[in-house]
Amino acid sequence: MKSIFTLFAFLLLGGLAAQDLEEGLVMHYPLDGNLTDTISGETAENNGNLTFEAGLLGQAVRYFNQDAYFVTPAGKLQVGPEADGGTAGTFALFVNHRAAPLETDRQNYIAQKNGCGPEDNNRGRVVLYRQNPNNESDPDSLISFISGRPLRTNYKLDSAETWIHLALTVDPEMREWAFYVDGQETARDTFTGTTQAENSCGEFVIGHHLTFENETQTFDGLMDDLRFYNRVLTQEEIDLLANQGGNTSTRPAIVANSFALAPNPVTTGEAINLTIDRSVFAPGTSLQVNITDLSGRTVLTRMYDRAAQRLSIDHALQAGVYVVTLTDGQRMAAERLVVR
Repeated sequence: MKSIFTLFAFLLLGGLAAQDLEEGLVMHYPLDGNLTDTISGETAENNGNLTFEAGLLGQAVRYFNQDAYFVTPAGKLQVGPEADGGTAGTFALFVNHRAAPLETDRQNYIAQKNGCGPEDNNRGRVVLYRQNPNNESDPDSLISFISGRPLRTNYKLDSAETWIHLALTVDPEMREWAFYVDGQETARDTFTGTTQAENSCGEFVIGHHLTFENETQTFDGLMDDLRFYNRVLTQEEIDLLANQGGNTSTRPAIVANSFALAPNPVTTGEAINLTIDRSVFAPGTSLQVNITDLSGRTVLTRMYDRAAQRLSIDHALQAGVYVVTLTDGQRMAAERLVVR
């Protein structure tokens, strides 16, 4: 992993450098006129005569009927419990829906074809789709399915003919998943009870239901820049991916020296106090605080409506070095935190 000091420096300079987004990248399909994975050099089979046309980043792949899809090579990304050989993961892609099917059908983006279990239960559980509008449960909502049950984001996706960036993170060790739309977190939850992310290591079906038979559960539209990581990307990294297409209007501007941490270093269990520069973050502003660890994982998030000038954060952070970021959605600041 990159050192926390490198991450900290990039945050203050205006965002993560492009090369940081190569770390942990195990599959990358730019979809720029072909179905070639730039990491392995392998080209997926074109099923259903997928075509290419102008996209967000160069060209994009066009899905247009129920037979169109491609399948990634097996074994490139294992998502599931560490004890079974799986890892954490991040799935990210741009989609642009055609209007007619968005009004009627379920839209499948990613479906794990195979799992790592016994042959009688060898079914993958990493699925990302948009529910159809006539479904009684969560119509139009974006849903993932990675633990034997739907993980509902309650994010209503009803926009056609526009580019949208989607990202799903799975952290088996923390038993946590999170979902992002256009770089912003829309849902985060833990796997309840004994449920956990099921280990998946087979091929991924891109743009179709994993059975290849359900004609009302396919994707119809454009797809661009499909990425799979074997780590959990941070909020800042996902935001950077989402803004690759030149839409920087939603990316916070980086500001320096706009809040202070005290004490710093802080002892484990001791409250962290943030004193905010009100010339940067206006009084009463809604603010979000994120704390990121050495691996780039967000370990603590707090939201404050009408935040005061001084915030106090209780925590259970272990000894180590962290980055604390503060944002109001328009500006972002970062400071290094040491816990002893």
